[in-house]
Amino acid sequence: MSQQPVLLTGYDAKRCARRVHNEWDPSIEKVEWEVPASLQMRFDAGIAFEVTIFNELEASLADSRYVDLSDVRGKANAIAATVQAMEDDVDVILGGWLPDDTEGGRTGRPDILLGTSGGYLPGDVKGHRIVARRAKGTLSYSTIEDPSDILTANGFGAETAARFDDYLQLAHYWRMLEAIGRAPQGPPRGFIIGSDIVPDLTTSGRLLTWVDLDTALFETYSRSRGTAKRSALERYDHEQGFRLKVARAAASGEPALVQPIFTDECESCPWLDYCRDVAGESVASRQIKSGRLSVREWAALADAGVVSIEDLAGLDPSDPALQASYLPEVTHLKDPLGRLMTAIRRARMIRDGRNLERETTGPISVPRADVEIDFDIEWDPDDHVYLWGALVNRAGEEPVYRPVVAWRELDDAGAIALAESFATWLRGQIAAAAAAGQSLLVYHYAHPEPAYLKRLLGEPAVADLLAHFVDLLPIIREHYFGLFGLGIKKVAPEFGFNWRDEDPGGLQSQLWLMEARAANDEVARLSGQKRILAYNEDDVRATAAIRNGL
Repeated sequence: MSQQPVLLTGYDAKRCARRVHNEWDPSIEKVEWEVPASLQMRFDAGIAFEVTIFNELEASLADSRYVDLSDVRGKANAIAATVQAMEDDVDVILGGWLPDDTEGGRTGRPDILLGTSGGYLPGDVKGHRIVARRAKGTLSYSTIEDPSDILTANGFGAETAARFDDYLQLAHYWRMLEAIGRAPQGPPRGFIIGSDIVPDLTTSGRLLTWVDLDTALFETYSRSRGTAKRSALERYDHEQGFRLKVARAAASGEPALVQPIFTDECESCPWLDYCRDVAGESVASRQIKSGRLSVREWAALADAGVVSIEDLAGLDPSDPALQASYLPEVTHLKDPLGRLMTAIRRARMIRDGRNLERETTGPISVPRADVEIDFDIEWDPDDHVYLWGALVNRAGEEPVYRPVVAWRELDDAGAIALAESFATWLRGQIAAAAAAGQSLLVYHYAHPEPAYLKRLLGEPAVADLLAHFVDLLPIIREHYFGLFGLGIKKVAPEFGFNWRDEDPGGLQSQLWLMEARAANDEVARLSGQKRILAYNEDDVRATAAIRNGL
C-alpha cells in the first residue's frame, strides 16, 4: 500500500485516465521521455507568453498591489509564500502554489490569484484566444490596469466548448481554494488571460476574460436523458473523481480500471510506447489516426466486443443488436451512426491497404492556364510569414522555384513589406503573361496562402491577385476520401510525390528556422536555411504533382 498521498494536478482532469494510472502504478517502470522538439517549442512559447503577461501586469500595477512568486524555489517554500501573501491581502499573486488538498486529491499552482472580497479567484495564462465576437453575446472582462474591476461588453463572449480544458483547470483551482477556506462567497468563477488583443475594450487590448464555473454550458452524455448541459464544476467533479479512483487503485496495486484507448493526446504523451505494448498492434483506436472516435465511442464498441481493426472492418452498422447496445451510450454526439460508419470505412481501408479512395467517377475538372504557379508559405512561431515560395511552370520549360524570403526576425512592418515584395513579383508575372497573350493561374492547397495575403495587405489591395488563385483542396474533397485525412502530406504520395526531408512538416520547419536564426556558425545557419527552402520547394512541387495527377 503506497504511503504517498494521491494528488492530481490541474491538468489531470483533462488528461487520459490511462496516463493517470500509469503514473501512479508503482509496478510500472517510469519512462524516460525526450520531449519532441515541436512539442518543446510549444511549451517554450507558453512559458514565454506567461512571462510577457506577468511583465505587463507588473508594469501596470503599483508595487504594493502584487507579488511575483515565480522564482521561489521548492514546493513547501512556494506554498508558504502564497499563504503569507493571502494573509497579507495582496491583491494579485503571480506564480503561487496552493496548499495540497489531500482529502480531495488535489495539488496545483494557478498562474494568478486575484484578491476579492472574502477570498481569492483563480486565473490562468493561456497562449491562445479565449474571446469570440458574438452578435448576441456579453463578455465579462477586466483590464490589466485594474483587474479587480469587472466590466461587461456586448458583441463579445468567452469561448466555451473550444476551451473546455481551460474551464476544467480553473475548476480545479476553485476547489483547492474552497478546501483552504479562501474561495469567496458568490458564484464560482475564474479568469483567463489569453492571446487576444481587443483594442475596442481597452487601450492595451489585453483582457482578463471571466468565465462562470457553475453555469450549465457544456453538453454531455446523460444515461437517463441522453444529453444534458452541465457546468464546468460538474464536469470537473466527475472527471477528477473518476481519475482519482483510477490513481488510488493504481497506487494500491489493484487491477487497472482503464485500458489504453488511443486519441490525439497520445502523440504527445510519454506513455505512448508503453500503451502500445499493453494494447497490441491490432487495436482499432491505435490504427485509426484521422477522424478518431471519442473515448466513449471506443469504450461502447469494446463493450459490444469490437476491439480490433478486423472486428471494426467486419461490423454491420445496421445490425439491430449492435445499435441497441451501442447507440444509447453515444446519444450526446451528433450523428453517432454516421461517425461509426466512417470509422468502419477507415478500418476496411486499413485492412485492404488503401490510403485514398475515389468517391466519384469520370474526369475531374481542374482549371488550367498557360502559366501555372504553385504557391506555398511558411510562417515563424510569431505568426509572421517569412517565406513566400512559388514554382513557375511554363509549357516546354523546366519549372523554376522562386522564393521571396527574409531570414531575419520579422516584426509586423517587416512581414507586411515582405508580403508586398511577393505581391509585386506576382503582379509582374501576371502582367508578363498578359502581354504575351497567355493566361495565368496560381494554385495553393487549403486556405493559409490567400488568408495571409488578405490579412497582411488587405483584401481590396490583393483582389487582383486573388482572382487568379485556385484552391486544390476543395477539388480533392469533392472527389476523394482519405484514410488519414486529406492534408497535402497524406495526399501527394498517392500522386507519386515524396518529400526529400525525412521529417517534413510546418512545425518542424519552424524549429529549423529558430535553429538557423540562433546558429553562431555560418555553416549551420546556411544549412538550416537550405533545408527550409528545400522543404518549401517540395511543398509547391507536391501541389504541382496533385494538380497534374488530377
